[in-house]
Amino acid sequence: MKALMKKEAGRGMDGIVLCDIPKPEPESRELLIKVMAAGICGTDIHIMEDAYPHSVPVVLGHEFTGIVEKMGKDVKGFSIGDQVIVHNIIGCGHCHYCMKGDYVFCSEKQSIGVNLNGGMAEYVTAPYDHAMVVPESMKGKDIPALSEPLACCVRGVLEQTKIGPGDKVLVTGPGVIGLLCAQLAKLCGAYVIVSGTGLDKERLKLAKKQGADQTADQPDTLKEIVASCTEQGVDVVLECSGSAGAMAGALELIRKQGRYTQVGMFGKNISVDMDTICRKEIEFHGTFATAHSTWEKLLKLYQQDNLQLEELVSQRLPLSEWKKGFEMFQKKEGNKIFLIP
Repeated sequence: MKALMKKEAGRGMDGIVLCDIPKPEPESRELLIKVMAAGICGTDIHIMEDAYPHSVPVVLGHEFTGIVEKMGKDVKGFSIGDQVIVHNIIGCGHCHYCMKGDYVFCSEKQSIGVNLNGGMAEYVTAPYDHAMVVPESMKGKDIPALSEPLACCVRGVLEQTKIGPGDKVLVTGPGVIGLLCAQLAKLCGAYVIVSGTGLDKERLKLAKKQGADQTADQPDTLKEIVASCTEQGVDVVLECSGSAGAMAGALELIRKQGRYTQVGMFGKNISVDMDTICRKEIEFHGTFATAHSTWEKLLKLYQQDNLQLEELVSQRLPLSEWKKGFEMFQKKEGNKIFLIP
């Protein structure tokens, strides 16, 4: 089968090859999934650049959906032909964190598309207890390949951050993660402001179309908006850009005793104004990846069918055009890019 594999470290894009590898066979507790689509993620780029821990060789792709084609003998609760999504982080199953469903913190964890062969291939295998059947209304559509990034947002917004009706929420960074977080904040009843830079005009238009109350592409404009609709600053910040400048601006605009969640990853050490966090008594949270509870909430959101997801996919490319897709991602052209095996 065709698969996009990182074969060598230290070579950037030259270390990644679209190659033929044997079609996998599911083990006793695994599903064999025929992949419909796989999303390109910043983590894939970081793996390409050796900026994220991973195994080599490995087939990339941790954001995917597909159809169950074959099942191991001990699989329960699934049928051939089911369309599934997969919680890609797999822990040891018996440590403190695994028992809570927080597999991401397991010291022995492995991740599909990072340490285990992933979804940028014609087929992928996954443990059945990490797979979920998509609702009937989504069956046959490739949009559930957005499930992993959406689940990360569910974790940050619905599990790590307290947002109530009428709260003023600032979302910094209008990439796919920021746009998804803005939608989730709106579902909580919040008044949502989305900010970006002058390069984000199209993404900010999409944010407004998807329900954001106000948007800003300049720091001064953002300050004016916050001053006009709040008395002391925003109640909540969801920082999704991973930009030190955006963080500094957000700490200035959040009210005293406000709630701040860092969703975006910086990828490097930055300076943080801890005195402002202390003096304002800001409730500060980090969020990383997903938990089992996150995916349960995600399925409930899918069943309600009130998320706007299709507009977030700007390009669908055949797997053979993966280089074009990676380059588009690096240049921030469009939003989410799907590779179709």
